[in-house]
Amino acid sequence: MAAKAKKQKRGRLAEAAVDYFAARSHDAWRRNLLKAQPEQKGTPRMRLRGGVMVDVNQPWTKLHPKAKADNKQAAYDAYDAVKKFPNDQEAAAEYVHQRWIKRNKGDPNQPKALFKPYAGLPEVEKDKDRAHVDNMKKALAAVRKDAPKGKAKRAAATITVDAKAWRRLTSAARQLSTALGRPVQPEALLAAGMEAMAAVCEAIASEARATKT
Repeated sequence: MAAKAKKQKRGRLAEAAVDYFAARSHDAWRRNLLKAQPEQKGTPRMRLRGGVMVDVNQPWTKLHPKAKADNKQAAYDAYDAVKKFPNDQEAAAEYVHQRWIKRNKGDPNQPKALFKPYAGLPEVEKDKDRAHVDNMKKALAAVRKDAPKGKAKRAAATITVDAKAWRRLTSAARQLSTALGRPVQPEALLAAGMEAMAAVCEAIASEARATKT
């Protein structure tokens, strides 16, 4: 119940940033893994996620839901760290590390050395926590840039989209992002579509009124 209330408190911007962060962070991690260890391609990498062992060596689109949930929780923790310590990277990174320990304390595959307090970590490990903070700031900047404005923003706040339509929007946004070379959020496509529909309806109504007169 508390987790649900906290999620609602974070708001739409936070949810968009979490989705942006989680997918890109996972796929970036996997690219780096396969670049450093090409023999890992196609090899299951089993990790404990949500109480079950799952293969994390999969692209985001094929990742097990339990693994996706874990990635999203890491994103929520990074978001909370940025909100708590917006101008203190070290404090935010330490918070990220503390949350990582809490999420992974039951995973026997994690090296015990990583469960040290933040201050006792080697710089290479601290840099991973700092990168989480920096990447969440980039995610927030990206979703703010693409957030619908004016009438579109008000429409996005009141429209309910079923799961099938949302999947199509998400797929279309992903393809458009690849084509344009910049992130495009499905919310932006939804808002643009509604604006286009409104314009068409207004034009038809105007033509009908002109015909009657």
